[in-house]
Amino acid sequence: MYTAKRIPLRIVARFAWQAVVFFFLYATAIYFLYTLAGWHFLGLPFVPIATIGTAVAFYVGFKNNASYERLWEGRRIWGGLVNASRSWGMLVADFIAVAPNAGTCSPLELYQIQQQLIYRHIAYVNALRLQLRSRWVWSNDRNIGAEIVGEQSAFEQNQLDKELSMFLDDDEVEYFIKRQNPAAQIIKQQSAQLRALRAADMLTDYYHCELERLLMEFYNQQGAAERIKSFPFPRQYAFFSQAFVWIFVILLPFGLLTELGKLGGEYIWLTIPFSVAISWVFYTMEVVGDTSENPFENSINDVPMTAICRTIEIDLREMLGEKNLPQRMQAVDNILM
Repeated sequence: MYTAKRIPLRIVARFAWQAVVFFFLYATAIYFLYTLAGWHFLGLPFVPIATIGTAVAFYVGFKNNASYERLWEGRRIWGGLVNASRSWGMLVADFIAVAPNAGTCSPLELYQIQQQLIYRHIAYVNALRLQLRSRWVWSNDRNIGAEIVGEQSAFEQNQLDKELSMFLDDDEVEYFIKRQNPAAQIIKQQSAQLRALRAADMLTDYYHCELERLLMEFYNQQGAAERIKSFPFPRQYAFFSQAFVWIFVILLPFGLLTELGKLGGEYIWLTIPFSVAISWVFYTMEVVGDTSENPFENSINDVPMTAICRTIEIDLREMLGEKNLPQRMQAVDNILM
């Protein structure tokens, strides 16, 4: 997630410089063919071209709204995970402490049970983060936003086994990394431990149901995130949006020749800068939609899952009474991951 109010030129240029160079060379070629070669038939009426531009603007706007909805839904999902995670930490800390058989356990034993359930949940959200940021076959096109993120060593991700080993025993780590969906299996293990605690009368029926309900909520949020990850933005909308933008860009200089020629021959050269500027605006609208449609791609416009996971970790470990807590994630070069 980019956090600054303004995007610097160096980032804008990474996305646009090749297109701008093409727009300039293309408009310049049309201008010289019209003025030097005498190909005046290149001048076309501007009204139909402007009509195409209006239609394209509406179409691209529709696509960008749909792309933003995917991005915002991804952020809502992780906001829901934050809220449910805090509830999990609070209920684990409270319910285990007042269990019917709690008096038969030492304070250290109760704390270890609470810690195991909470640490396993921290492992869960980090496992989900890594799974969502994996690359899919249909997302193998060049991703400039991901390249920008990849250039910062601060954004390097740990392997799943290393991430899980920070919160789980080695046996659990070895088991989970062999599963196709480690995050889902971690929640299943949480449920198994709750069942064992209920059998040992360390949870009442009500407390057991409340904690299981939260596990179901985690599954619901995970499934919603996986839906966005596994189902790409419909290609028919993305492809034709791009195609229509390029059709307009290709036709634009021909219409500008006619319009600027009405002002006098000395103004026809303005076809070049106006064509470049207008083409860049439409191209940028298209790029904005493209870079927003997949919010879990380890890119500059990602949902900041790493920062959210760290927030969850800090909150839950503080509920355990721990003092040696990690620092909250900070933006690096105005990028928060």
